[in-house]
Amino acid sequence: MEIKKETIIQRVKDAGIVGCGGAGFPTHVKISSSVDTVIANGAECEPLIKTDQFLMKEKAGEIIRGLKYVLLTTEAEKGVLALKAKYHEEISSLKKQILPGIEIFELEDFYPAGDEHVLVNEITGRVIPEGGIPLDVGVVVDNVATLRNIALAVEKNQPVVRRFVTITGEVEKPVILNCAIGTEISQVLKIAQPLYENFVLISGGPMMGEIVSPQDVITKTTNAIIVLSEDSPVIWRKKMQNTVSKRRAKSICDQCMDCTITCPRNLLGHRLKPHEIMRMNFFESGEFNEKTSSVFLCSQCGLCEIACPQGLSPRKVIKAIRDEFIKKGFKNILLNKNPQVHSEKNLRKFSQGRVKNRLGIYKLDRQAQIVEKDVVPEKVKIPLKQHVGAPSIPVVQPGAEVKEGDLIAKIPQNALGANVHASISGTVVKVDEEFIYIEA
Repeated sequence: MEIKKETIIQRVKDAGIVGCGGAGFPTHVKISSSVDTVIANGAECEPLIKTDQFLMKEKAGEIIRGLKYVLLTTEAEKGVLALKAKYHEEISSLKKQILPGIEIFELEDFYPAGDEHVLVNEITGRVIPEGGIPLDVGVVVDNVATLRNIALAVEKNQPVVRRFVTITGEVEKPVILNCAIGTEISQVLKIAQPLYENFVLISGGPMMGEIVSPQDVITKTTNAIIVLSEDSPVIWRKKMQNTVSKRRAKSICDQCMDCTITCPRNLLGHRLKPHEIMRMNFFESGEFNEKTSSVFLCSQCGLCEIACPQGLSPRKVIKAIRDEFIKKGFKNILLNKNPQVHSEKNLRKFSQGRVKNRLGIYKLDRQAQIVEKDVVPEKVKIPLKQHVGAPSIPVVQPGAEVKEGDLIAKIPQNALGANVHASISGTVVKVDEEFIYIEA
């Protein structure tokens, strides 16, 4: 049965689908673009996370059909499923479901293979300009979990009310759970069984994830919760204040350039040179110019921290300087519209194995068991902002009876945003500026 591209886009918008692999950009906007290539991002380059690997192995058909729908809306000529060559079972599953116009691209096992700029260059040879996005070079990139959600929305009018999440790290039983949006993290920890009473939680990967509390909730963009001990090197790095990182940089940095040598943006020809930012930090000049404005080009992937032999954090120094510039109203300047890839790009790739060793988490990289039963608690706290753009506007009041899948908050008029739906059936007990609370 044929389906119009306008229908696909509308169903994706109605379902509240956002990017599952990053900040949560509203998907209906992205797939309305006109491009020649659509990439399904299954690289899952952050260590320890197994969510996308599970989806590619067990939900391959839905992912591929979701990719086909995006090919229709964007009128793209080619679809590419990108995942690591070491994912043998996942590749086999995808090949069994493959459709015309779609091919599989096998990536090397390096970090950050899943970064959009890196991924586009690996597959197409194109280089996204400084400060740009894949659309600038005729490409749309969607995470494989996002594509599965697209298939469910188009074929079943199913909104986003569940999220597959890896719970791993220093736990008795690493698991993959299908959680109701708004589930408190403490609920899922009980299933994985942390090894220690005093632990720290990271939402996302050990490189780019953020520290969260057990009282925080699963959102549309939560792909993993990692449990680590308080004395983990990963936690030590994440807890260090930007001001402390700047002071340590002044005292220790010897300008070895390892941060710049391995910087993924620098290798793509962008003018970001972390070692120069570290040198500028010595003098606290605060001068804004062509060189210092390059802090706006940093993706915050954190590879510079891993590469630094002194254990410094160019990433935090860059972020601190960027934050200062933003407060002063400065923006990036003199964008290089035609960057040239470094001749040693392939030689300087940093393997994921080295990343895990440097982080001290190699032994924690274990298979995660899928738990068949969905995690659906008696109470949920659903955020109004789980995406890039404006918070959603509640359309329900306390006391309202809702069913799972009902619209409870909508996109503000003339704004970028995403719809929000009830993840359980029950009664709305509270609505505030940040959350809608529902009890079964």
